Amino acid sequence: MAPEGFAEFFLASAGAGGAFVGLLFVAISIGPRRTFGDPTVMGAPRQHLAEATLLTLANGFVVSSIALIPTVNVGWIALGGGMWGVATAVHLGRRFARVHRHGPAHHAPRPHLLRVVSLSLVATAVWAVEGLLGLRLVLRPSDVATFGWLAVVVIGLYGLGIARAWTLLGDPQQGWSGWLNPLQDPGTPSESDAPKDAPPREGFGSGHAPPRRQRWPVPARLGGARGRTRVVDAL
Repeated sequence: MAPEGFAEFFLASAGAGGAFVGLLFVAISIGPRRTFGDPTVMGAPRQHLAEATLLTLANGFVVSSIALIPTVNVGWIALGGGMWGVATAVHLGRRFARVHRHGPAHHAPRPHLLRVVSLSLVATAVWAVEGLLGLRLVLRPSDVATFGWLAVVVIGLYGLGIARAWTLLGDPQQGWSGWLNPLQDPGTPSESDAPKDAPPREGFGSGHAPPRRQRWPVPARLGGARGRTRVVDAL
């Protein structure tokens, strides 16, 4: 149970965390194929980023809710959540670093690699602090100062979750959020970088319409009548 004076904060934090998680579900459900699409292109990194965002927001919600229960030591939840979060952040950073390898050497420049894993590094630090605070609360369940720092960490988790959700759903390309966006890959060739003598792609947005269907008369007997023909579609 949180000491006197922290109950109002954790109550408000639990409500905010539940709202954040609900909004994340609604935002992803609008276009699920964008997040859980083709795993061979960028679907898998987007899915891992979505899972990390959900874990970040849900952790703040769970910690705040458990802190309101008088008979449960929230330190165990913070310790377990911090350890899980560190493992998730390290795994996500390594995955993004692997995705952004280009060229014959198969490695990204250091400034680009730092940009890609920047949010993962911040997340690792926040999760590690939460785990240490949880361990301290396991040893000293009524430490007021530790609860104060745990409240700060919960706010940091919400901020980190909002930043991850912004990069996941908005996919910014410019400004500070574009710099932090690990889904932005300047090394991937775009359509403007394609050779000019390359054959144009067919379909929408290419300026070339697909071939029209032609209608060819095929002799057939319909209803027992001779000499009639039926028309079928042929590409």
